[in-house]
Amino acid sequence: MDLIVRGGTLATAEAVFQADLGIEDGHIAAIARRLQASTAEEIDARGLIVCPGAIDVHTHFDTRLEQGATADDYESGSRAAAAGGITTFVNFAFQSPGQRLGEAAQAELEKARDRSHLDYGVHLVVTDPDVPGLFEELPELIGAGFSSLKVFTAVGDLALTDRELLRTLRAAAGLGVMVNVHAEDGALIDHLTERLLAAGRRSVEHLVEARPPAAEALATARVAEYARQVGCTVYFVHLSCRAALEAVRRARGDGASIYVETRPAYLFLDQSRYQLPDREGNRFVCWPPLRTPDDQVALWEGLRNGEIQTYATDHTTWLAAQKTDPALSFADVPGGVANVQTCVGMLYAEGVGRGRISLSRLVEVISTNPAKLFGMWPRKGSLSVGADADLVLIEPSRRFRIEAARMESRSDFDPYEGYESAGWPVLTISRGEVIVREGEVLSRPGRGRFLRRSVYQAP
Repeated sequence: MDLIVRGGTLATAEAVFQADLGIEDGHIAAIARRLQASTAEEIDARGLIVCPGAIDVHTHFDTRLEQGATADDYESGSRAAAAGGITTFVNFAFQSPGQRLGEAAQAELEKARDRSHLDYGVHLVVTDPDVPGLFEELPELIGAGFSSLKVFTAVGDLALTDRELLRTLRAAAGLGVMVNVHAEDGALIDHLTERLLAAGRRSVEHLVEARPPAAEALATARVAEYARQVGCTVYFVHLSCRAALEAVRRARGDGASIYVETRPAYLFLDQSRYQLPDREGNRFVCWPPLRTPDDQVALWEGLRNGEIQTYATDHTTWLAAQKTDPALSFADVPGGVANVQTCVGMLYAEGVGRGRISLSRLVEVISTNPAKLFGMWPRKGSLSVGADADLVLIEPSRRFRIEAARMESRSDFDPYEGYESAGWPVLTISRGEVIVREGEVLSRPGRGRFLRRSVYQAP
């Protein structure tokens, strides 16, 4: 063996136990109470928790929107992710008007080439289903590892009409492909936004009025029923509120095949941030917006009881000047915040540390379930012989204070500035290579590999 992680507390989705873990040629080679290997390098993991590396299946690195390009590209985004204990991520390739999906996929791979510190996959975002032959090219793309789609029901030109949604879901169902859904009712949001702006209500405190929980619940229920009717499995990204979770519960009761993701911002922040003075609240704009403390209670319970399957970041970063430009109304502020470097530590501290979820449940939502749902299991998300040696080591007593100046992201602010708690990643291993130690990133850009993912499997 090349490396032995000695004496740690190994945590999987099924069990927590103490053992040594041996690594050879980038894979897990052995797990035993005591491994003997006189020539192997050793890491003393006594007192540390050893988990499969986190898998973030919702990132926006090097994404170009109307508001410009995100602050983080594949290099800085993956570097920040590695520093936070993430070992794999899945980014998005957005289809341009008139563009074939294969062209969008290749353009995204060019952006990633020689840039990523981590292994990565790519979701394909369908924005123009009328391109001739679009759905006919899907089998070839799936075979090449682009095994998941995404659709929007809101957000400007990204949104599909109901008829386009049904066509896309039907095509995906025929190929066994799961569809990611950004679920907000675009028509209702547009109506409410126009009414608020006409009344002169431009400040960010009105964002929650323009994008209420009802808009998310309506779109969630509608898409869930569409999916049920055509036999498609859907995955609702960044679910934010009790009303949307209740819509999922009802749809599942009717037989719909649905999986759910939530994100750090909705667990750790609430809509009171939009009341901050001097446009400081603009920094926290995301879509859907931050919700109430009661919604947070519902999300934590959904994580605990298994109604929510995954925890992903939707990491979309901007500079403070882009978010707080006084010329912007709440409708124009670019949406998204940094999350990748802080997500694992905060979920451990606020979830496991405060008794809201178990350690095995944490592993399930940050690693095992994402690996299964997005075609990476058991190579990723598993502490098992033969799996990639992707690990994050967490020190339960390690205190950490979040300061933007210490973050790897190129964004110049952090939404969790000043947060301090105990329990933080101290070592990240990717395919047997120590890439982060005590907060220092040791890896090189370009070591990450494109993952040819298979279609989803039920967790």
